[in-house]
Amino acid sequence: MTITLSPLLPSHWPNVQAIYAEGLATGLAAFTADTRDWPDWDKAHLTTGRFVATSEDGKIQGWSSPTGTRHLKHRRGR
Repeated sequence: MTITLSPLLPSHWPNVQAIYAEGLATGLAAFTADTRDWPDWDKAHLTTGRFVATSEDGKIQGWSSPTGTRHLKHRRGR
C-alpha cells in the first residue's frame, strides 16, 4: 500500500472527524471528549503540521495536527 501525505484541508474534516471520534471513544486519544465542529477545532490546532495520510484510492488512513497547550488549563503550571 502506498501512503501519500498531504496538507489537511477543511474539506478533509468529515473524514478526519470520524477518525478522531474513533480515537476519542477509546478514552486514550486526547484530553477532550468531543470532536467539535470545524471552526472550533481549527482554532484549537496549530496551522503548521496538519497532514492527512491517504491511500492510493484516496481514502484517509490517518491524520496529524499539533495543538498548543495554552488552551489546556490542566497542563498549566501552578
